Parts: sequence; C-alpha cells; structure tokens
Amino acid sequence: MERTVYGYDGNGYRVGDRVELHPGTDLWMRGARYGQVVGVVPTPADRVRVVLDKIPGRTFAGSADTFRAI
Repeated sequence: MERTVYGYDGNGYRVGDRVELHPGTDLWMRGARYGQVVGVVPTPADRVRVVLDKIPGRTFAGSADTFRAI
C-alpha cells in the first residue's frame, strides 16, 4: 500500500514523486532544492526519504512538511 503524505503546501505526494525542499532549510539555501521521494516511513512524524539532485548517492530524511510536490 502506497502512503500519501502532505507537504508544507498542503498537497499530497508519494514515493516516486518529485519534490522541493522547504525554502527555510539549509540544503535549499545551498542549492540542493529538488529531489525524488524514495521512501516513506509511517510514523507519527511521517519520515520521508529523498534523493536530492545536487547530492546523488545519499538519501536525506525529513518530516513530510519539509517537502512539497512539484
């Protein structure tokens, strides 16, 4: 079952979707703004795992409202 999580703009996204980091994050300010969702861990905080375009080969995790679908 694929889980839909909701980004900081209130719209839903799933594994495989392209996302943008929240502009208030350090990575966004350093130019790593976009990536692809590779996993969602269903916890009370909805941990989302993303591979960023500017930093390939590493997976970053954050709460669902750290990202938004693009």
